Amino acid sequence: MAEATVKFFIQRLESLLLRETETFAGLEDQMKMVKGSIKEIGCFYVDRGNDEGDAAFSTWETELKSLLEDLDDHVDEFVIQMDQQQGSDRSGLTECFRTELLNVESRLAKTTHKMRELNNSSTTAGGMGEKSDNKDQSHGEEEVQTELDSIPSEAEKEENEGDQTSVESSSVPFRLKYNSLPYYLKSCLMYCCIFPENYGIAKGRLIRLLIAEGLTQEKAGLIVEDVAEENINDLVSQGMLLVDDGFRDSGTKVTVSSPYRVFLRESYITAYPDSDFSIQRKARRILTPDMKKVAEILNNTQPRSLFLFGEQELSGENWLNFKGAKFLRVLDLEDAKIRRLPDEVGDLIHLAYLGLKNNDINELPDRVGNLRALQSLDIRWCGDLTELPTEILKLVRLRHLKMFKSRNVSGMNLPEGIGKLGSLLTLTGVHAGGEIAGELRKLTQLRRLGVMDVAEENADELYSAIMVMQGLLSLSLEAKHTFDQGHLVLRDLFSPPPILRKLRLEGHLEKIPNWLGSMENLTKLRLGSSHLSENPTSVLQVLPNLEKLNLWHAYDGRQFGKDFCKAGGFPKLEVLIIASRVLEEWTELEEGALPRLKYLHFHSCLSLRKLPEGLQFVTTVEELVLLPLLDEHEERLKPDGGVENYKIRNIPKITFIPESVVASRFNENYSTPPKPSNR
Repeated sequence: MAEATVKFFIQRLESLLLRETETFAGLEDQMKMVKGSIKEIGCFYVDRGNDEGDAAFSTWETELKSLLEDLDDHVDEFVIQMDQQQGSDRSGLTECFRTELLNVESRLAKTTHKMRELNNSSTTAGGMGEKSDNKDQSHGEEEVQTELDSIPSEAEKEENEGDQTSVESSSVPFRLKYNSLPYYLKSCLMYCCIFPENYGIAKGRLIRLLIAEGLTQEKAGLIVEDVAEENINDLVSQGMLLVDDGFRDSGTKVTVSSPYRVFLRESYITAYPDSDFSIQRKARRILTPDMKKVAEILNNTQPRSLFLFGEQELSGENWLNFKGAKFLRVLDLEDAKIRRLPDEVGDLIHLAYLGLKNNDINELPDRVGNLRALQSLDIRWCGDLTELPTEILKLVRLRHLKMFKSRNVSGMNLPEGIGKLGSLLTLTGVHAGGEIAGELRKLTQLRRLGVMDVAEENADELYSAIMVMQGLLSLSLEAKHTFDQGHLVLRDLFSPPPILRKLRLEGHLEKIPNWLGSMENLTKLRLGSSHLSENPTSVLQVLPNLEKLNLWHAYDGRQFGKDFCKAGGFPKLEVLIIASRVLEEWTELEEGALPRLKYLHFHSCLSLRKLPEGLQFVTTVEELVLLPLLDEHEERLKPDGGVENYKIRNIPKITFIPESVVASRFNENYSTPPKPSNR
């Protein structure tokens, strides 16, 4: 993995030099020399190929990684000190850093010399010729495929259980396949291994983390978020990452396939503090359930990433050792229930990712404006937080601002001037009132936008602003007082950008928008609390790329018929969620309808007495969810004599909560709903 360390370090160094031109003034020649030496080492990997079995090569790599980590520390410390000093003090710091760079250059020269010796010895042995390279590469690919074909079956695994030699040998094909990956995919897969086993990390969050960590390669003509997503998709296609498509409307999540986790977990320096909190000094990433104990040892580690897993009330002033955390690029405190974010967070000038989702924070400190490297700020569901300080306008590198007010559900008030943040790609949970429409009009580069409290008085300017965002991929519009039958105002002249992939409309609709049927790129759609009198599927079923549809109290019809989905309708739909308190009957589903449906969910359909005739022909369904399952319906679906059982006989998984259980639990004032059953 030293190859990734080298190439990503060069990438980060070049970015830092562009961003901190004033800081590195007078050091251009030294930095250029150091960068050139590291680039020469990076080219060595292209020529040499994969020599992980070479002991001398492994030793050289270990030394190289240690050197680059030291240089990383020196660079980060220099930027921090220069940020704190002015005038003549700065010139003194510059000269001290110049001396450190000369020492680094000397170490790099020794490393390069050793690299050339390795190169020469390999060439002498016949391992570096062009023909030999091609032959070895071809042989390696055949070897990988041969080993993959020999992966033991489940029966063989059980038979060999407890045999350590067999366990180690069974990981060989996965290791070979992993070794054949380019450096950036190796880094992506390894990074996913830092999270606990069976922990599904949201794909969007993973993309933002990879970018903040500097683990995504640059590609000409592509924004880095698209490159990171492409890397994740590549690993999914190869079976190295497993996908949970978020059937329950929770979004796509990924986990590492177990065979790869087994040997990769030993390769990455990540700390999972146990009871005695022994952490390696070189640990770059720390995941902990106890922030207070970790704070005590941060000075000895100075990690780049810190994740708090599990709820922990941290209301005091000094719950984090900010001096020990000064090099942090990622601080993820999601679901931690923190009550206050200390002012000292402003000292973390290298911080690129700050995750505060689902905490009890009521305000952000003014010094948050000091976080000049910040790219992602997630403040969804944060206590009584209702507005952002004007200092947020100093975050000129901010790319993703995700918001959602948890109390008296509504959007966040943004300061005047938010339209100047030209790097923003994501802006969600925005209050539609005031002058925000004029600010949004300036953010033409936005790809994801979520606006709340849409009303008659702000609709015209808002929609006019949205229509100039020709790169918009995701749009969420929520009416004011949605939960009190608030109307979502949609103008006839309004139509979102045609490349839109994800759309969420929350609020009472008079009719289906006339532009919805022409959204050919749409893959996900939610109509929430729409209470339409006209069946929307007459328009929706012709959308060629729609994969997920959530009709959440969207249609007030009492009966679905053949027209709900005709043969060939919804050609790519995989997830269908229907919530309706008035739906009584779904009479028939044409054979050939819903040809790719995998997940069907009925939620709060308390009047629905029968499942549709023809469901038995939709053979692709993997799971049916009935929440709740009516007592009468339960009898009709039983496998031993249930008159409707033939409709669901081929569905492998049925998830439900019986109506009687729901009633009894809530009558007893249970604080949490009952857990669904599986059949």
